[in-house]
Amino acid sequence: MKYLRIITPRSNGSKIMKQLSENGAKSINCLLAEGSANDHILEVLGIEKQKKEIVSALVNDNLIDDLLDFLKDKFDKKNTSIMFTTPVDYKGEVNMEYEALYVIVDKANADKVIEISQKEGAKGATVVHGRGSGIQKKSVFLNMTIEPEKDIVLMLIKKEISERIKSAIYEAMNLDENSKGIMFSLPVSDVRGLVDQN
Repeated sequence: MKYLRIITPRSNGSKIMKQLSENGAKSINCLLAEGSANDHILEVLGIEKQKKEIVSALVNDNLIDDLLDFLKDKFDKKNTSIMFTTPVDYKGEVNMEYEALYVIVDKANADKVIEISQKEGAKGATVVHGRGSGIQKKSVFLNMTIEPEKDIVLMLIKKEISERIKSAIYEAMNLDENSKGIMFSLPVSDVRGLVDQN
């Protein structure tokens, strides 16, 4: 079994979810997100953030290759989506070229994480907005508990530059301090639609 994530323009999410369901995928869901390509690319296009969706599902190993090829052909003729999987029964080393890096920080810090990672060779990132539940930053207003806003920055990065990127983020964002953020990575075993990284 593999955990599939598809980062795609916002108009594709519902159609992809339908195709996944028809092709045997399970536990399908979709999150709204924003994409951030390399600063130079965005500047040339005059775009600040791109509206994205992250569709995820569980797919049997024997279906994954054909399903990824089918989705790539059907929905990504302009090379605007990224599809990748992580083995659910991961037990140590996976022969992988990429890994999925997740960095959870306060909302105001997501752009800084992206900037640091791009300086170290990452090509883009996807940001999902959420809320945290840490005790230190909760406040009460009119008898309502206000939870701090968080961003989850997701990047697909080459294994050979991952330690460099993780170290740079860890140091610059002071992640060794309490409540500054969380960073973790997952192995990636199948990838479609990625721009090459140096």
